[in-house]
Amino acid sequence: MPDSLTCPGLDAPLTIRRDAFGIAHIDAATEHDAWFGQGFAAAQDRLWQMEYDRRRAVGRWSEAAGPAGLPSDRMAKRLGIEGAARHDLQMMAADVLAMFEAYAAGVNAYLESGPALPPEYALTGIAPEPWEPWHSAAVFKIRHVLMGLWQWKMACAGLLARVGPDAWRQLQFLPPESSAVILPPGGAISQLFTDANEEITVCAEHLGFVSEISAGSNSWVVSGSRTTTGKPVLCNDSHRALDVPNAYWQVHVSCPAFNVAGATFAGFPGFPHFGFNGSVGWNITHTQGDYQDLYIEKFRGAEGGEYLTEQGWRGAERSSHTIHVRGAAPETMETWATRHGPVVHGDPRSGVAISLRYTALTGHNRPFDALRKMLSAGTVPELFDSQRSWVDPVNNLVAADTGGNIGFMVRGELPIRASSAGRRLPVPGWTGEHEWVGPVPFEQMPRTINPPEGFVSTANQRVIPGDEPYISAYFASPARADRLVELLGNGDTLTPEQVAGFQDDQVSRPARKWGRFLATQGPFTGDAERARWMLASFDGDLQPDRPEPLLYAYFRRALMRELFSPMVGEAAWDWLSTDPNPGLGRIAGGLIAEYVAHLDDGVEPPAGRSWAEVLAPALERGWAQAVALGGDNPAQWRWGDRHTTASKHPLSAVFPDAGLDPPRIAIGGDADTLKNATYGLSGKNDFVLTSVSVYRQVIDFDRPDDASYIVPGGASGDPGSAHFADQLESWARCERLPMHRLAEQARAAAKAEVILNP
Repeated sequence: MPDSLTCPGLDAPLTIRRDAFGIAHIDAATEHDAWFGQGFAAAQDRLWQMEYDRRRAVGRWSEAAGPAGLPSDRMAKRLGIEGAARHDLQMMAADVLAMFEAYAAGVNAYLESGPALPPEYALTGIAPEPWEPWHSAAVFKIRHVLMGLWQWKMACAGLLARVGPDAWRQLQFLPPESSAVILPPGGAISQLFTDANEEITVCAEHLGFVSEISAGSNSWVVSGSRTTTGKPVLCNDSHRALDVPNAYWQVHVSCPAFNVAGATFAGFPGFPHFGFNGSVGWNITHTQGDYQDLYIEKFRGAEGGEYLTEQGWRGAERSSHTIHVRGAAPETMETWATRHGPVVHGDPRSGVAISLRYTALTGHNRPFDALRKMLSAGTVPELFDSQRSWVDPVNNLVAADTGGNIGFMVRGELPIRASSAGRRLPVPGWTGEHEWVGPVPFEQMPRTINPPEGFVSTANQRVIPGDEPYISAYFASPARADRLVELLGNGDTLTPEQVAGFQDDQVSRPARKWGRFLATQGPFTGDAERARWMLASFDGDLQPDRPEPLLYAYFRRALMRELFSPMVGEAAWDWLSTDPNPGLGRIAGGLIAEYVAHLDDGVEPPAGRSWAEVLAPALERGWAQAVALGGDNPAQWRWGDRHTTASKHPLSAVFPDAGLDPPRIAIGGDADTLKNATYGLSGKNDFVLTSVSVYRQVIDFDRPDDASYIVPGGASGDPGSAHFADQLESWARCERLPMHRLAEQARAAAKAEVILNP
């Protein structure tokens, strides 16, 4: 690209500088031009990723991927994201709408400049289309529609249908409140749950819920009262599926109205999740909030044209769609919607189907109005007050400011329900007993500023001890949250380097706890005793060059089968531990977390077995598997030899020889460690990672101009670019790159620049 370019629509010349890692630093004379520049730079770096997200959001991925994309396109059509995104634009405040319009203009200016297109366009035979402002809203929605509890509730329903209520009641992690109102899991309803879980499985890859994901995110902030500098330190470690390219894109946008650096989604203006504006820094974790309910609907008529309500039969909204498929004939499909929302599973013509009620699809809100206000916030209280209109997803927002404030709040829309029956399972949609009666008022959402403990830490754990307001029936395993409290809650005064260094912590509290428990058991014989002896002295530090983590990982898998298959049956356990619906992984993770939590309390194994009957075969199997893959000498085992990244481009299965995937790299940790590195429970891919930290950020308010960040990949989405994976090795070592947020820093760091002229 030339050093200068004419772009009609700009107010003044605009400079985009690139540092040594190709990260864009946008220097604009007006706010309009700032968003124009962000859109232009995003298209430069991640045009194909934007194409992918836009197409999968609206059900057009098959045009690129061929028949492999059909399952996800069918689900996207059912969800109706396009209509919801268009409606969001209609509801936007004027200044936010201007952001989206200027951003789209910047994307289109790049397309009109005649650039060399990413290789995926030639592979698929498609061409980029103009970017419309509503596309950005659609991109945001597809990145979050599957982060709620929809799949978990469907997985719970499928498990209940398979094992029956008696076995269900033994699973302490799962029994629902008000279970008497749940439909009996028999006949057509049981089959509906089975079919729905299968549908989730086949569309999982392209809709974004990669199989067996059980991780979340970490975020912590330490007050100046607890640091050696007297200033706060803010850190985050966000976990998602290991996309290609990485889910988050680093960028720095500056104009007279604001100067912000951080990370966002390519295709979306602003900094909704991670940013620093010179006064306030913010980051988020997922609250695991419950803002999606599933309703079993009764339909009648040959075309499923009516559904039952407590007032009688009502007409369903019905639409027809055509999905075009690369290399195949187009497919026509129909979608339905009820008062609760889109029908996402089942065929209404059969008489029964499942609809989804979801805050982001209701159409009454203004979810993006907070975006602009965040950038000008001068304090933590101002930042929090700007979140009044935030809807989806429900986040733990953690922040600090240059005045020394730290804080935490839950942002987003949580519904108040007429009953608690839908907290874990789908509920009848025709009784009127399980409706939403309004949102939790903004003032009642959990919040704290400058807590007396001097720190806040979030890791997807339970937010409040009680149930008012109701947040969720599901939270992540407390291992990461407990580890943060262990590190931060002892009253020590910490250096900024110590606070940031926790991003590299690979100690698993469950591994350490099982080791201590095994020291009290046995002795056993043979391989079981060899494994017990090795793990009994294990400190739980899952470093990649150590042998114990490999044995622990095999033992943990075998232990879960020994504990839970007698309760639910071998077939149900196989389904629970191998199906790609990530809700199933959440169930399995919750079950083992319950046992870890009570190991010191004398908990006994289920089904009347002794610990010796459970542990001996699990240890023996774990040892045998470690020997089979690592050799007879345990001293030569290495966790990192089996525990590696394996990022997959969305098209690599369709074009396996195109060289679209980045290199692999070994790391330590697991789903229970702060340095998160999740692998699947089934073992079908050994310990290949499914989820990792996708963005790390540190802001030390003693040296705010030295804020830093890192991603497991690079700024560019082009596999041929030098910046496709140039951050990967630094990321694996938990190093970070400087943000260069100040103008003089960005100029000094620039390795290339382009000037866009009006």
